[in-house]
Amino acid sequence: MKGSTKISEATIIKRVSKGDHLAFRQIFNQHKDAIFGYSYKLTKSSILAEETVQEVFLKIWQNREKLDTAYPIKPYLYKIARNHVYNTLRNAAYSDKLKEQIFYHQAVCRNITEDQVIYRDLETFKERAIQSLPTRQQLIFRMSRVEGLSHEEIAQQLNISSNTVKDQIVKALKTIKAQLHIHTDIAVSIIILLFF
Repeated sequence: MKGSTKISEATIIKRVSKGDHLAFRQIFNQHKDAIFGYSYKLTKSSILAEETVQEVFLKIWQNREKLDTAYPIKPYLYKIARNHVYNTLRNAAYSDKLKEQIFYHQAVCRNITEDQVIYRDLETFKERAIQSLPTRQQLIFRMSRVEGLSHEEIAQQLNISSNTVKDQIVKALKTIKAQLHIHTDIAVSIIILLFF
């Protein structure tokens, strides 16, 4: 029975790769809810989760000729979803509009006041983690992440090499993420948003 399921999926994927709309619809209907749920867990936003579902299946259709029938499609769908979410959250670090969407326009069932409290808590966690860094490392980190200076600009201002700047930022990120990791209620997506 298990083997027949694999053959069935391989057949459907093969049909998708040849441009079969009905087969594509079948893959979409079978996996869309799971991809939505996975994306929602990462973003806590129904808007971003829905956008991720659309992006995942758009990429599947655009790259249909490259689909490999030898492998199940589900892990591939999750990989596309994860990459899209992480890219969106990274971009949000530089976009006030996206930050607002993520933190304030979440699912109707969630309380806006609760979201604001969570955001303030996250900011507090982040600030404590940054303050725990050695003085020099903290300075370099703030110049990079808060002031938005490039490694070269920081190196010039502090009269150190760009490699030293990069090394200090990498160490700072490891320290901060290690400290935040103990707070299990902080979603990985928020950590990425705050520090990338």
